[in-house]
Order: sequence, then C-alpha cells, then structure tokens
Amino acid sequence: MIRRRSPRTIPLRYDDGFRGAIAMVASFLVLLIVALAVALTDLGALRDLPWFMTGACLGLAGFSFIFVIWTHRVFTGASPEEAKRIAGKQYLQGPSRISRLLGFGDEGNWALTAAATALVVAIAAAAIGARSGGLWLPVLVLATAASSWATMVYAFALRYFRLHSAGECIEFDLDPETEGEPRFIDFVSMSVMVSSVGALSAGHPRTRAGLAAVRTHTFIAFAFNALVVAMTVSLVTALITSV
Repeated sequence: MIRRRSPRTIPLRYDDGFRGAIAMVASFLVLLIVALAVALTDLGALRDLPWFMTGACLGLAGFSFIFVIWTHRVFTGASPEEAKRIAGKQYLQGPSRISRLLGFGDEGNWALTAAATALVVAIAAAAIGARSGGLWLPVLVLATAASSWATMVYAFALRYFRLHSAGECIEFDLDPETEGEPRFIDFVSMSVMVSSVGALSAGHPRTRAGLAAVRTHTFIAFAFNALVVAMTVSLVTALITSV
C-alpha cells in the first residue's frame, strides 16, 4: 500500500527559516562575486581589512534587504484571510526546525542580533576607516544600520500579526465597517511607530501576550535608537572628518 503524504498546510515561503536560508545563500553568492572581481583586478587587495569590511557590510545589508522585501511580498501578496490563517497556525505550531536552527525561532532575538551586528560593524568600520581613509565606509555603515533597523521592524510586525491572528487581539483605530480586519501592512505600520517613538502606535494590545510583545519591542527599539543609531552616526561623522 502506498502511503500518501499529507498536504502542506503552510506553504514553505511563509517559513521564516526558509526565507532566511535563501537570503543567506543569495548574500553569500553576492560576496563571492565581489571577491572574485577584486581578485581578478588585485589579488593582494583581498588581504586588506577594508575589503573584508566592505564584504561584511554588503553581506549583512544584502541579507536584510532580501529577507525584508521577501517577507513583505509574501504576507501582503496573499489574501487577508489566507495570511491571517497562516499566521495563526504559525503562532500555535511554533517555529519550524529550520527556523530554530538558523536563529529565527524568536522574533525578539532577530532584533537583538540585528542591533548587535550593526553596532559591531560601526565600531569595526571606525577602526579600519581611521587607517584606510575610505569615504565608502560611512555609506556602508549607514546602510547596514538601516537594514538592521528594518529587520527589527519586520520581526515585530510578524510577531504582532501572528499574535492577533491566533486570538491575542490587537485593536487599531480603523473603522471595521469600511476597513475590515487588520492586515499585515497595518502591523508593519504599528511596528514602525513603536520602533521610532516607543509604545505610541495605532495598535492597542488587549491581552497580556500582546502587551508583553510591545514591552519587549519598546525596550529593544529604545536600545537600538539610543545606542546603535547614536553611535553609528557618531562613528560615521568621525570617519568622514578623518578623511
């Protein structure tokens, strides 16, 4: 008797670990192409720290760009009902094995990792830029910090959307008769507001789970804006003036 596999209830493209893995591979391929181009022109340049820093910034920013754009298209491209159904299932089932393996099991961890990465890149670029005097480093550092901030925004947008879809109600100041149920893009707007100005946003959690998510997001966003952004701007300024 041939056993048939049960149909996949959640398409693979909705899995955070799957999108993250593809983004990692794509960013690695871009770095490999850049390294090969540099090697063909000047093999000795590959041993220089500025080129290594350039590759690191391009890789991190490229990964965040691919992951964020793909996540946005996946969850906004589906019908609101389908996206809500899938998000609710993801919350109840928990992260997949590949998501846990690659560190995508908890959205808060993404934001912390993104913030720490942006900070390390800024500090390393300051040390390297002071010796090399390259004007390209400030641009790459700012791009890395911006992409890390965007990763934090979409990580918590996914958390809010999944919480709401699973029954942890988050209300918006929208007319339900004309606007209908909240959509993923509404939670992106909520995440942008919390990431920018703290807990003040258009979304209002009505359960302790939702309130805990906002509390965690507010803390991480405050640390990111106060420490990472401020230090990045300061170090970029120092890089520019040292040229």
